[in-house]
Amino acid sequence: MRLTVLGSGICRPSGLRSSSSYWVEALGMTIRLDAGAGSLHALARYHLPWTRLDCQVISHFHIDHAGELPALLFAMKYGRESPRDKPLVLVGPVGLCSLLKGVDQAFQRRLREQEFPLEIRELEPGGETEIGGVRLLVAKSNHTPESLAIRVEAAGRSLGYTGDTAPSEALVDFFQGVDLLISECSLLEKDGRTAHMCANDVADLAARAGVGHLVPSHFYFDPVKAGLEQILRKRYDGSITLARDGLALEVVPAGEGDAG
Repeated sequence: MRLTVLGSGICRPSGLRSSSSYWVEALGMTIRLDAGAGSLHALARYHLPWTRLDCQVISHFHIDHAGELPALLFAMKYGRESPRDKPLVLVGPVGLCSLLKGVDQAFQRRLREQEFPLEIRELEPGGETEIGGVRLLVAKSNHTPESLAIRVEAAGRSLGYTGDTAPSEALVDFFQGVDLLISECSLLEKDGRTAHMCANDVADLAARAGVGHLVPSHFYFDPVKAGLEQILRKRYDGSITLARDGLALEVVPAGEGDAG
């Protein structure tokens, strides 16, 4: 299993960080987690085979996580240079079908009508689905009514993605023992106003869940200038890699290390 960070930023425009998106390869399958602004062109920038994408997962419907889903479908319909007949599976919370209907109405492009099969799978918290032998499991996250956290399992490897969330006891259980966790780390310290996690929340989640490798992301601050890694190490003693756009990591069992 291999991870490439397409977007480690937020809704605020940045020359360094696109909005949330992560590319996962496992068992020959390609899966993208979220579709934030800038992440579609990042696929080409990092030489990833976007035309062969097998599955697009959406964690929730905020624009910085789902906004380029229409752009992906538009590119699949008009931007490919070769035919495609294998299905593209779209996975997301209940309401994904309605979102796509609204997109078609807004843009008048019939993006759900592709020359290949387009399959939409809506999952409720606690649900799961399979893509070519790769298991996708979801749990409720504390952010929006529909928001989901995601766990990817394949060939004895596991990767977790919090999406956006406030601290949650349920996520400690959901991410128990994952080899790598992509965790939102929006805040350096609690602000009491937003449904997001701060640095100590992220470290506590990783430590209590027994995460092998922590990859904090989705920053509203400069993680390097703030000394985020040092703050996290006060509560979590596993491997830490601060997310940055273009970062590539192998997902390996805890304790075996990883190669970027």
